[in-house]
Amino acid sequence: MTIIVLAAGLSSRMGIGENKLLLPYKDKPIIHSVLETALSFSDRIIVVTGHERERMEEAISGFNAKPVYCPDYQKGQKISTICGIKAAGDDDFAIVPGDLPLITYSDYAGTYALLSSHSISRAVYSGIPGHPVMFRKEHRQRLLGFNGSLREYLSMYDTGKYNGSIGTVLDADTPSRYKAIVSGNGDLSILH
Repeated sequence: MTIIVLAAGLSSRMGIGENKLLLPYKDKPIIHSVLETALSFSDRIIVVTGHERERMEEAISGFNAKPVYCPDYQKGQKISTICGIKAAGDDDFAIVPGDLPLITYSDYAGTYALLSSHSISRAVYSGIPGHPVMFRKEHRQRLLGFNGSLREYLSMYDTGKYNGSIGTVLDADTPSRYKAIVSGNGDLSILH
């Protein structure tokens, strides 16, 4: 299983002019927590970089993770995801945004277990779709040739759903979400 960690975005919703993945969480950058958990599940990690490529590659340099630069990262997450899928090669793969520092090993393991009965699986929390989203390798070429969104693609298949932790949906996408992550209060009102 190759885990594709998306770390190319502009962090524009954060609105503070900072790369959200480099903000502190438990005395280290958010991306470190995400990579530590991913590496506890798989030793094949791809980190898709784009915005502030050099800073991100420096931040992840101490990890067994392969950086893959997406030159068209400004076109959105779909383009970054495609870069990661291309780099994954002939392997089952998972897609995980780099701003989910509360995701757990169990979230990976539980979602992966569903690939034995589904060709796609994903974590959900209280009915809210989350990550990781995992695919058997036969979806690679189909996804690379698909013109719609990932959501549209997923709607075409029977996707196994693992009831995961709040870490599968609580991303550091906005100042209020980041504050909830750092404070550890698990305020679910920010998800709506």
